Amino acid sequence: MPFKHLSDQLGPGSVRNVYDVLVRVMTAAVDDKVIASSPCRRITLPVMPDEEVTPPTVAQVEAMARMMPPYIRATVVTLAGSGLRIRELLGLKVSDVDFKAGSIRVERQRLQSGKIGPPTTAKSRRTVPVGEVVTDALLGHHAARPSTEWLFTMEEGEPLNYRRWKTEWNCTRRALQAEETEAAGRAGRKPVALPHLVTHDLRHFYASALIGGGASVKQVQMVLGHASAVITLRIYAHLWPGEEDRTRSVMDAVLGGLRTGCGPVGSLTSKTAGQTA
Repeated sequence: MPFKHLSDQLGPGSVRNVYDVLVRVMTAAVDDKVIASSPCRRITLPVMPDEEVTPPTVAQVEAMARMMPPYIRATVVTLAGSGLRIRELLGLKVSDVDFKAGSIRVERQRLQSGKIGPPTTAKSRRTVPVGEVVTDALLGHHAARPSTEWLFTMEEGEPLNYRRWKTEWNCTRRALQAEETEAAGRAGRKPVALPHLVTHDLRHFYASALIGGGASVKQVQMVLGHASAVITLRIYAHLWPGEEDRTRSVMDAVLGGLRTGCGPVGSLTSKTAGQTA
């Protein structure tokens, strides 16, 4: 598929991510003298929307999990607790989950065509640590729907595909809105229009939770499988809290002796800023 046609299939952010990877590949090829020059020049990329990513709330994620059909309820918990892309989740095998260590190995993806392929980039192939909430959900899912190969299957036993997933997701989202409308009617109030959640919002939820917990850019990049930290920052930079406040706190701690004066002369040492000994 020609690069200029990617915008017909992917959003602006995804197109730019593909372009970032292509630029690095072509630059390496030029450095290795495989090609004379990079074709990644004078490329007009789609304009990124001004809106910043707004992750769903914990209540919204819990509501989606509660309303999802039992045979795939664990998918919502897994996506929200691992940050996997939906195509990566659909490509999971039972053997990819280490229940004892608490991790999920990403080695393949299921495309919308139904075909199984390798991860999009080398960084996409990764092992993601997951907590007990995810492993418990997957253990319960596997006990209820035993499988020797694919982790998630349809009610007919076939591997869960994207079309079925999208249908169930949209039905669940509409059911939540209907539930809100009914509750509002009973309470005599105007119903609240719920956010138009998409599957990828669960990945944003995961990233925002990590960032809120103090994870570094590098850590978030690694577990999400981004090709570079530039991509991570492009999407989530606004979620890192209080960098300016952190700068002020660090410098106040380092220069605390200057707050009311220069301190006693006898206290001079050879310590460098940031050292404790």
